[in-house]
This record gives sequence, C-alpha cells and structure tokens, in this order.
Amino acid sequence: MTPLADAVAGYRRQAGGPLAAAIARVADETPEAAAAALARDDAEALRNAAEQRAALRRRRYEDTRPKAYTWASYDNLIAQQDPEGRGTRWLQSGHKIAMLVGPSGHGKTHLAYAIGNDAVNRGLWVEAWPVLELLQTLAPLPVHARFDEVRSRRQETTLDAVKACDLLILDDLGVETGSGYVADRNIEQLTDILTARDTDPNCRTIITLNGGKTAHLATEAEQSKVRAEAMKGISTRYGARIETRLQADMVGIWVEGECFRQASTWDPFA
Repeated sequence: MTPLADAVAGYRRQAGGPLAAAIARVADETPEAAAAALARDDAEALRNAAEQRAALRRRRYEDTRPKAYTWASYDNLIAQQDPEGRGTRWLQSGHKIAMLVGPSGHGKTHLAYAIGNDAVNRGLWVEAWPVLELLQTLAPLPVHARFDEVRSRRQETTLDAVKACDLLILDDLGVETGSGYVADRNIEQLTDILTARDTDPNCRTIITLNGGKTAHLATEAEQSKVRAEAMKGISTRYGARIETRLQADMVGIWVEGECFRQASTWDPFA
C-alpha cells in the first residue's frame, strides 16, 4: 500500500462520519469518476441557480403588477377584450408584438396582464412597465445622485431586463410627456429597447395604446380611418425607426365596447 492509502486506512479505523467517508471516497476515486462527480455537481449548481433566478423574476413581476390585475386571466375576459380570440391566441401565435388599441377604460391593460399572467405560469420571464414609469426610471440621474450606486445599479438592471425578458408589457404608450431634449431622449431609449428585442427571436412584446372609438361608426371604411389615425400617431410622434420596428411582426387587437370606468362611477350627490 502507498503511504496515502495507509493514512486513509488508519483514519478509517480511528474516525467515522461524513468527513471520513468523503476523504475515503476521494482517495479511492479514479480520475474519470472524479470528473463525472464534478460534472454532476456543476449541473446541479446550474439548475439551482436557474431555479432561483426564475423565482426572483416571478416575484419581481408579481410585486410590481398592480393588484387590480392579480387575477386577470383568459377566463375572466369579456368578448370586447378579446375580439375574435386574438388576445388569448397571441402567445401561441408566434408573432413578436401585440398592439392593444382602443379607447381609455375599455380593458386593454386587463388583457395585457391576462396574457402576462399566463406567460408567467408557463415559466416565461415577464417584465411589465407603464411606459412613463419606465422612462422616468431610465432617465439620467440628477447631479446629486450620479454617484448613487443603488440607483445606478437599478437603472442598469432595469434596462438589461426589458431588453432581454421573454415577454415585455409596455402599458400606455403615448402618455409620456416631454419636448425637445426630453422627447428625443425618450425616443432614443424606446428605440434602443425595441431594437434589442427585435434582434432576439425569443423576445415578445405587448404594447397598449389609446385610440378612438369605432363601434359607433356605420361603415368599415370609417372604422379603418380611425384605426389608421392611431397608427399614424405612432409615426408622427416617434418616427420611422420605432414605427418600422413595431411593424416587423405585429398583431393588432382593437379593444372597445363598454367603458368599465364609466360603468363603475357613482354620483356622490344622488
């Protein structure tokens, strides 16, 4: 026996427990067995890290999701929120972008979160942001905060997430205000995000946008004109760079009918 084998044998006689067993296993292992054990350990560590990362992403989505949409699902959509089943089928359709358009208060955001909740339950990485809040989060920090590592890190993490996540919900495109430098900065930021997502075939995006009501119009030509005006507004406000990225592989879903906000209003003087 070699000196190492003698030492191990002596240790086995004198001590027991996990440490002795581990030392004995290492002494007895062949190089091939050691490599296989290391590969198994690495694979298990990677699986654990992926599970922890997925759990963190899901928790972040659930923490930032408005409480009103916690239970949004395909089962509690009404017909006006899912015309011709275009919303409930979109996630499986393969199209990269869903544009949910219609008058304010008619259920666009509810449909967006119904899709988002379904995607999360399927194990996808979902990020959801009101456009105004996202742009404010990514805006250059004021002078007094430029060396704030926490805020700087949050900006970097947010930008990386919205560029790379499986599904991004951008709610209320067009409500952000600004002119001159602020407007140009917002457009550049949105262009940067959409460009990154356009080049990744696994990235899907939902955008909600306010548009006029068409249900009261008599002809399809009149309805088409209102829909065209909504799309023209994107071109006018954001320019061709964003318009062309949105047009690449987009499904339009027009949501209108009863206004939920008007239906739920009350008269305090009655």
